[in-house]
Amino acid sequence: MNIGIDIDGVLTDMENYISVFGKKYAKENNIDFDEKMDNNTIYGFFTKKDNEKFWDRYWEDYAENVEVRTSASEVIKKLRNEGNYIIIITARTYDKPIIKSGKKRQKNMEKLIIKWLNKNNIIYDKLIFSNLNKLNNCLDNHIDIMLEDSISNIEILKDHIKILMFNTQYNKFYQDDKIRKVYNWNDIYNAINEL
Repeated sequence: MNIGIDIDGVLTDMENYISVFGKKYAKENNIDFDEKMDNNTIYGFFTKKDNEKFWDRYWEDYAENVEVRTSASEVIKKLRNEGNYIIIITARTYDKPIIKSGKKRQKNMEKLIIKWLNKNNIIYDKLIFSNLNKLNNCLDNHIDIMLEDSISNIEILKDHIKILMFNTQYNKFYQDDKIRKVYNWNDIYNAINEL
């Protein structure tokens, strides 16, 4: 089976990072910080302008230091050892704060992603730097199942590919009979084996 895996929110504990550093940034800049994650966005804590400033300041630190989710490395190794093909598909380098800062920073982000994957023992057969719409990458690589957290990506992919949605605060109210929610990497392993 070809398994596609998103990075931010699936491999990483992005919510915890934003909570910790969002509070710090808000306090330093005298900004109201709303910890509620809703409106289908991970970055919905500040105004759009504050959000861009936050990521401009913390993007590289996030890329280097965000925690990998518990058991992700072990489960991915197990899936690969069982004959599955692991394809990491990330749109991170296409995120607005990166583009705003130029191509040099985008290339640096690609290097940081590879370094972070290696540092956290995340094995993979292929790494794809996608645009925000991952459908063509998934179809071109014959992805059988995609591990995703973004509702906008899920909406694009769900009629073409099986989806396991990593449950987060920002997608917890999303409901669709085609989509199975998973709550941790052991849950992901069990769900894949049930398919």
